Amino acid sequence: MNRIEEAMVLADRCWQKAHRAEPLFVESYLASAEDLLVNRPIVMGDDFKEHCRRGMIFLPKTLHHNTWVSGVRALNIIGWIEPISKVEPVQRHNHMESVTLWKSKIFGGGQVSRPQLGLFDE
Repeated sequence: MNRIEEAMVLADRCWQKAHRAEPLFVESYLASAEDLLVNRPIVMGDDFKEHCRRGMIFLPKTLHHNTWVSGVRALNIIGWIEPISKVEPVQRHNHMESVTLWKSKIFGGGQVSRPQLGLFDE
């Protein structure tokens, strides 16, 4: 397994832990992401965390900070977003040199498929 594949496996495990340990956080994160994606056609990867912060949704201390990244991966897996390109981050909390620019696949509302929260359970 190469380094990228290992990172993806770890991201899924991080989301699994979040779902088991803090299901209310996961539900709040998904509701915040849905609100953002229904109202904006294009979203930068670091906007998800910032939108949560503005909505007073904070990462519980029981979860690793990489849960933010694994949450975006979950949104991609459930089909709410698709990657466009890499761009320079703009949010103050970001320490990465680039983030993914995402196209919302649920922009404008309509039928939003609700993810199975057990999607990442082993």
